[in-house]
Amino acid sequence: MLKKRVVMMATAAMVVLSLATSAMAQDQTLIRLWSGSSSPVENEYLEGQVAAFEEANPDIDVELLISPDYGTQLQAGFASGDYPEVFSVGQFEFPTYRDSGVLAEGQEFIEDIDGIYPSLLNAFTYEGVAYCPPKDFSTLALYYNKDLFDAAGLDYPTSEWTWEDMTAAAEALTTDDVVGFSASEDLNRWMGLVFANGGSLFDADGAVAINSPEAVAALDFYSSFVANGTGALPSSLESGWNGEAFGKGAAAMTIEGNWALGYLDEGFTDTNYGVAELPSAPSGDKSTLVFTVCWAVAANAEDAKAEAAWKLVNFLTGEEAAAGLGEAAFGVMPARSSAGDAWLAAKGENGQAFVTGADYAMTTVWPLGYADFNDVIAKGSIEVMNGAKSAQELLDEAAEVAAEIQAELE
Repeated sequence: MLKKRVVMMATAAMVVLSLATSAMAQDQTLIRLWSGSSSPVENEYLEGQVAAFEEANPDIDVELLISPDYGTQLQAGFASGDYPEVFSVGQFEFPTYRDSGVLAEGQEFIEDIDGIYPSLLNAFTYEGVAYCPPKDFSTLALYYNKDLFDAAGLDYPTSEWTWEDMTAAAEALTTDDVVGFSASEDLNRWMGLVFANGGSLFDADGAVAINSPEAVAALDFYSSFVANGTGALPSSLESGWNGEAFGKGAAAMTIEGNWALGYLDEGFTDTNYGVAELPSAPSGDKSTLVFTVCWAVAANAEDAKAEAAWKLVNFLTGEEAAAGLGEAAFGVMPARSSAGDAWLAAKGENGQAFVTGADYAMTTVWPLGYADFNDVIAKGSIEVMNGAKSAQELLDEAAEVAAEIQAELE
């Protein structure tokens, strides 16, 4: 009979969960699974997955750590060489962890690798080698207030919408009490528009291209709403983020991820809203951003522990797990396209734009060594949105920093 052992450690604010058959413990392979703390619902879901895995694999004992201090604890484990056999890795941390040699290559061990959205798998792939399978993801889309559109006599946004359509709608929707668009000064909201317009960090020859006319035009478009008064920063709308400004009805449109679905449905039940894909660039192309996390296996895991670790990873990211995640109560989407229908059934028509966007989504992960470049972009985008710097000035500055980094790395 399975025994559930739960140890509360108040000083670290964490829970260590171990499910084991005590009579057979000496014959089991013990592996550790670490992850950061999320919502109570998501934490409980992971605990349930571990319990199901152990029931299906009685020869493997999984010790689960869910901690709000996850990043610090994981770094300490890396430094000592004693880190878990399985752990979660975000797309932004992947380049550093891969370069540090703490990740095992997964190309030969990931089951049904073709069933994973390519854009997600690419976030954890280096030189053609996949290291870890993504467990879930989020994309960005355009939220719009149906009641405000109706009052202005406007048709709702569609997949055919363009930047020009969005600009015209924002003008028509702006009143003394409402702005057309809530525009956060976050590069992870406007970089999708850069990719859609043909912008990139490097051109085909490897030269820095972040200040290309296409990239400048995209940032000009995004910041134009605040500049001409048809948009505003969330802080100017007495809100902490886009989702709050939109939920309160202070903005008729905003760009956010699928994490805002539950937030709006629970906190702003009177807000009648819809969700559409991000509008197309003048070229007709589309793009959005993807945010994802994978389950990685430790590079120093050997023999039975490595085998058990990959078995657990494939269980957590396989078809059955993806289907369960698609039906779960929290907002993230399963990384396998086969579970898209289940997620849509749970989320309704407002989820479609996020699933569709997965087919052409891009990541904002810069190459290893580009931290200074990322800082310039992040800080400078605030100045652009506040009118203190032009898009051209910011991206020229960022291109200069990127070129200096590139020269140092060659």
